[in-house]
Amino acid sequence: MNSRVNRQHTLIIIFGILAPIFLVSSVSAARPAEIELFQGKEVAANEVLVKFKAATPQAIIQAEMENVDESNYLGSGRVLRFHSKSKNVTTLLNEMSKRADVEYAEPNYIVHALAIPNDPSFGQLWGLRNTAQDADISATSAWDISTGSKANVVAVIDTGLDYTHPDLSANIWSAPADFAVTIGHRKINCPAGSYGFNAITSTCDPLDDDDHGSHVSGTIGAAGNNGLGIVGVNWNASIMGSKFLDANGIGTTANAIDAIEFVIQTKAIFGEKANVRVLSNSWAGGGFSQSLLDEINSADAADMLFVAAAGNSASNNDATPNYPSNFDAPNVIAVAATDNKDSKAYFSNYGKTTVDLGAPGVSIYSTIRNGNYEYYSGTSMATPHVSGAAILILSMCDMNTANLKANILNNVDPIPSLTGITVTGGRLNVNKAIRACSTGYINGFVKYNNIGIAGAVVATNTGVSTITNPSGFYSFQLPIGTYQLKATHEPEYYPNSSIAVTVVTGTTAEVQDINFIKKPTGNITGVVSRSSG
Repeated sequence: MNSRVNRQHTLIIIFGILAPIFLVSSVSAARPAEIELFQGKEVAANEVLVKFKAATPQAIIQAEMENVDESNYLGSGRVLRFHSKSKNVTTLLNEMSKRADVEYAEPNYIVHALAIPNDPSFGQLWGLRNTAQDADISATSAWDISTGSKANVVAVIDTGLDYTHPDLSANIWSAPADFAVTIGHRKINCPAGSYGFNAITSTCDPLDDDDHGSHVSGTIGAAGNNGLGIVGVNWNASIMGSKFLDANGIGTTANAIDAIEFVIQTKAIFGEKANVRVLSNSWAGGGFSQSLLDEINSADAADMLFVAAAGNSASNNDATPNYPSNFDAPNVIAVAATDNKDSKAYFSNYGKTTVDLGAPGVSIYSTIRNGNYEYYSGTSMATPHVSGAAILILSMCDMNTANLKANILNNVDPIPSLTGITVTGGRLNVNKAIRACSTGYINGFVKYNNIGIAGAVVATNTGVSTITNPSGFYSFQLPIGTYQLKATHEPEYYPNSSIAVTVVTGTTAEVQDINFIKKPTGNITGVVSRSSG
């Protein structure tokens, strides 16, 4: 076991510093991170992000001559990063903001990844099953409905992932063919069989060199029932890596935008073969960034849920915003951390209007590089529980991002520790969520002469059965589909003839009342009557 058990594991992500620099007028290598303060916050020194109202070549060249020595396009090419050798952020912002052709100019804030640091170790995964305190996400019950699918993809926006890990390799997305994306006006060719993107090097190799992204990935989708290590929320999954944090934990706004843009373009290229529906973001910090918000809104337009860590400073996000979880975008879910007693983790941020729900985030055991496993804590660890739950739900329920978000938030377990300090007041329950969108009910009464019969056995053709209560009432919750229903009560009554009943998602399909005739003599069969309800 790695020695980093339960110690704080903080990855610095610097918005705008170490982006691969593809100049408008020249090309330069990335420089080491430099920091200055702007309005009390750490920002990337001598750099700003700028969006022009009309980014004509003349405007860009003029801006370079007046203010900067280097610049490069980001993401889809709507925002540029400018760097100056001599001017600080305040000066650059003042000069850029005065230009009539500039829509906005903003600093590049420093943020942090939020980790505090028959599968043989399944018993250690209290977030999935906690028999002592019942403070888990009810994954084992959800697995009765689905154990996952490779039809939908989750992208981990992080330090990359160890796609060679024996407990991850079976669940890693790979490109079905050669393809090319255009990131910041630069064409990047990716080979068939590649696993995602590295925004730092502008290559198609997201191999983790830190551990953080691999830990997140294991919670989402470490392979299940393979006799190794752990299991994720999904036994079967398709996980894409989009790396923008380096081995020292340093990343940039520019690289974060590029990492998200790669995912959006790859989905557009491959369609169902790269159907990314969830982005998992275990990083936070700094101030408001319009350019990053624009990219998150682009992900929403591509039907992607953006799951984000609420932060580890034990602060109120309503009063002190935490980004990206505080962005007012329709696809964002902000996640707090809870412990194995359903208390809010001591370090977790909260917010009655800005943090949506909680999920397990204390002493979470998961995969790290080189085939190893480790315990980490943080809202970084809570976030992939929600990301994993989202992709598990989609394996059974075909819904858009808005409905997926509502399904997750409407089916939490209310807990006192989050009441009044989060939007839902509850902790993730993937079992409730997946059943709410993938199952329905059949119920009714078994009667004789309009009197309920207690103790009758009502069974489906799939082997599910129940016994009527003292009033003769029975009820099933079943996955969507059509079933044959049969009732028996020996030796007093004959069984009814089988009847077909269809279960419709989230509703009572039909009320089936079953009327028996006593069996004193002869061979008399039961009669089924159907009533609406």
